[in-house]
Amino acid sequence: MLKKVMVMTALFAFVAGFVACGDSLGGQVKGDSFKTEGWVDKDTYRSTATGVPKEGLKNKIQRRGTAKEAAVLMAQAHVIEKFKGAKVEGASGVSDYASTGYAASKEFAGLVKGGSVVKETYDDEDNCEVVYEIKSKGLQKQLTGAAVE
Repeated sequence: MLKKVMVMTALFAFVAGFVACGDSLGGQVKGDSFKTEGWVDKDTYRSTATGVPKEGLKNKIQRRGTAKEAAVLMAQAHVIEKFKGAKVEGASGVSDYASTGYAASKEFAGLVKGGSVVKETYDDEDNCEVVYEIKSKGLQKQLTGAAVE
């Protein structure tokens, strides 16, 4: 079941990259100077990801819940993938263009899973886009040894 959600999420992300979703996802923070991807400051990193509802669900709350869960999982995977070669011991797997899971050091994995959704938007089909944030004192230095860009 999780694999199916991950496959659907990956397909949606791929298609969304080539087809504009109108005024739906990605454009609902108009007028804000809200950073959605990358380093916000030396202690905060954000990642944006999308998720689609579980197939067959009709209830809007359930559809949005499963779409948000898929988006959060993708955002967490993006963060781990981003820092996998840095100071993080990690590994991830991919099969048929979908993530099959990841492993990371316990401390970093806990930090990533303990992150939070700072913004979420939905389109007319209940697809979800989240901005996911991880925070820790001196996070950028811990992960990259560099100063804020």
